Amino acid sequence: MRCQEKFDSVLSGQVSAGENVLVAVSGGADSICMAELFLRSSLHPSFSVAHCNFHLRGEESDADEEFVRNWCREHSVEFTCTGFDTLAYASAHGLSVEMAARELRYDWFASVCAERNFSAVAVAHNSNDNAETLVLNLLRGTGLKGLRGMDSSGVVPGHPGVRLLRPMLEFSRDEILGFLQDIGTSHREDRSNSDPAIKRNLIRNGIFPLFAKVNPSAVKTLNREAGLFRQACSIVDDYIGSVTPSVLRDPGEGVLLKVDAKALMALEHSCYVLYRLLEPYAFPSGTASSVIESLGRETSSGKTFHAPRHMLVTSSDSILVVEKGESLSESSDTLVVTGPGTYGFDSCRFTVEVTERNLSMSLAQPRGTLAVDASAIPFPFVARHWREGDWMRPLGLHGRKKLSDMFTDLHFSAVDKAHALVFAPDGETSHVLALSGLRIDESIRVTDKCSKVLIIKNL
Repeated sequence: MRCQEKFDSVLSGQVSAGENVLVAVSGGADSICMAELFLRSSLHPSFSVAHCNFHLRGEESDADEEFVRNWCREHSVEFTCTGFDTLAYASAHGLSVEMAARELRYDWFASVCAERNFSAVAVAHNSNDNAETLVLNLLRGTGLKGLRGMDSSGVVPGHPGVRLLRPMLEFSRDEILGFLQDIGTSHREDRSNSDPAIKRNLIRNGIFPLFAKVNPSAVKTLNREAGLFRQACSIVDDYIGSVTPSVLRDPGEGVLLKVDAKALMALEHSCYVLYRLLEPYAFPSGTASSVIESLGRETSSGKTFHAPRHMLVTSSDSILVVEKGESLSESSDTLVVTGPGTYGFDSCRFTVEVTERNLSMSLAQPRGTLAVDASAIPFPFVARHWREGDWMRPLGLHGRKKLSDMFTDLHFSAVDKAHALVFAPDGETSHVLALSGLRIDESIRVTDKCSKVLIIKNL
């Protein structure tokens, strides 16, 4: 029988003798066909059936479970089953019902494999599923990787140590239904497959019939194109791997990704390289092109772009990705500096010392060190994050200046500003006396009358 021969040919390249496979069976045509093909295979693979009851269709879900159980009993195949409160899980995790069911079943499959030493999980995705996935990914904007469709083998999502097999990927839905008819085996129909509210159903039942009118072999064509996209993606992966070391920099504390803007812009395919670097952080697909466009302007520093859980910020020479949360917001917390010693605040550590002033002492202030008149900033004083409205009279300049304007002059990114540390008199005031490691106020400069010098040095 042609279907059986094709299946055995595929399976022989996926499963070695002696391996035990967990076969996922819902009771639908695709999975029952796969179970029958495993059962009849000339390779005589060792397998057990696993069924998930998602309890989404009441008695119908229970009937699916009983159908699969009876099939296993009839054919003396080991049967494993579990049930989920899928709606509760979806609500608790902010997921669609479809995505919740996907997470639940793959997590359970992986746990069964680990507990009972199955070498792989087999699922019944077919060529129609693959074509639908390609179109869905194209409409969602998932890039070249999304156009690859499904791989015939890989790993269980979220469980890289567990193999995932798709031995039915070369079978069309028509072939599957024809095979079941030939062997006289029934299957269960899931009425949710006709629900147009589910995007995949809309593609399957609404768009693909139109594709077939344009090209009767549309499914076969899309699967062939997916194979070509997989090859193209492999070539692109090699390119990305070769250029990313030249643009990535040590991100430092609190930063997830740091890209050298100049090095990136020097690449011929800078926009696509950035697109790939941003992929793990779920930024909208147009973010990379917007960032590249902003880098071409003189005022690119301080631009921000948002993803659900992350934020991208640009500085004068870098592109930074950070997590959203407390690290990006202003803080009203303060640290009281009571005297000389070593202090830690947020991600900053600094030392404070007081020394006698003598005429031979150098008052040069390298970056990271502040030397001020100790009498002008008596203990206790406070260290805190900057606040909107803070100002100072920077040494060497006339008049007051807002810190927000100073940050612009210093080309501070949003991350730099969020972590900026200032020193101020004990109490609520917007007049700050120093910006840690960078600037001091005119009122605390060291003069000829100064007898003691206070030195604050960043660690």
